[in-house]
Amino acid sequence: MDSEEEDSGSDSNPPIEGDSETLSQFIENMGLHFEEYGVPRIGGKILGLMLVSSRPVTPEEMSDILQVSRSSISTNLRTLQMTGLADRVSLPGERSDHYIFSDEAWENSLEMRLEGILSLEEMAQDGLQGLAENNPARKRLLEVLAWSNLVKNSYEQLISEWHTQKEISA
Repeated sequence: MDSEEEDSGSDSNPPIEGDSETLSQFIENMGLHFEEYGVPRIGGKILGLMLVSSRPVTPEEMSDILQVSRSSISTNLRTLQMTGLADRVSLPGERSDHYIFSDEAWENSLEMRLEGILSLEEMAQDGLQGLAENNPARKRLLEVLAWSNLVKNSYEQLISEWHTQKEISA
């Protein structure tokens, strides 16, 4: 990075303001939390960092704050963008990309889970077509359909309630 980029204003105020020990622990805990959902720990830490940042953060800042390689940051940012959890933003007068926790992250998370349920439901329906009416395995596939329908309805209701909550708070 050339010196003009380093002096471009975003570095003049740190992205994290507050009790650094508490916020560092929060960021670490977010890494552990998201790891339980299949997100690499560093991806969860990036999300934690973006959640507590007072402004959009550059990959270089993330690398410095989290003490991980720039390539690891880049790889995880691509994944977070693809899953709708992080957004790239550009700032006037800045040449580097900056990232924020997506305003639609929670909705995107619910919709991704809903897509997974719809896929499971479709597979169960396909499996049923291949079984004879008297096959005992039908019962299990019918249970998959009943379960996926219940979960699908729950996710659809959650998404609707989330939209309502966002509209009220806007």
